[in-house]
Amino acid sequence: MCFPAIGAAIVGAKAAGSMSALSLGMIGASAVASVASPLVSYAGQRKQAKQQAAYQAQAAATERQRFLQEQTAIRIQEAQKQKAAGEELADIARRTQGALGTVTAMAASRGITGVSLEALRDDITRQAGDVQFRIAQQQDMGEVATAMGLEQAGFATQQRQIALAKPIARPSLALAGMQALSGGLQAYAAGRQIGATYES
Repeated sequence: MCFPAIGAAIVGAKAAGSMSALSLGMIGASAVASVASPLVSYAGQRKQAKQQAAYQAQAAATERQRFLQEQTAIRIQEAQKQKAAGEELADIARRTQGALGTVTAMAASRGITGVSLEALRDDITRQAGDVQFRIAQQQDMGEVATAMGLEQAGFATQQRQIALAKPIARPSLALAGMQALSGGLQAYAAGRQIGATYES
């Protein structure tokens, strides 16, 4: 159906007979535009909402990947520190055993025995124990720092995910339909008014 025919249907047969095809076409085009405009707007809003949802899903997936990499980096760094501390503790134990052996040999060559030898051995063991204790404390603090770092990273990613998950304005087909109906009725009423003018 062409625009003049739609215009003629709106204004009525009697009024259409006295109107030009251009006038009828303009009335018909206006009526079609009044109905189609909300539906076209709905389609555009729906496409935009889908694109926004796709963007948000991709951004959320990227953030999850970034967070996993950050967690892995924190854990690897802590594991490296723990390994280094373990190697240092093992080295201290080896050096302590070597020092005890050296002191015992030196004491034997000088005739030092009994309580004096035990005092020398205890001093070496105490010094080694102090260093091992400090390393163990550093390990504990490192574990606490790692736990706090992971917690902070989790909080930060949660905030980013919340920021990414903004509500998406989704169009309403029912509202678009009501607007199209309303526009159609208004166009029909305007067309009938024009037709009444030509009939009188």
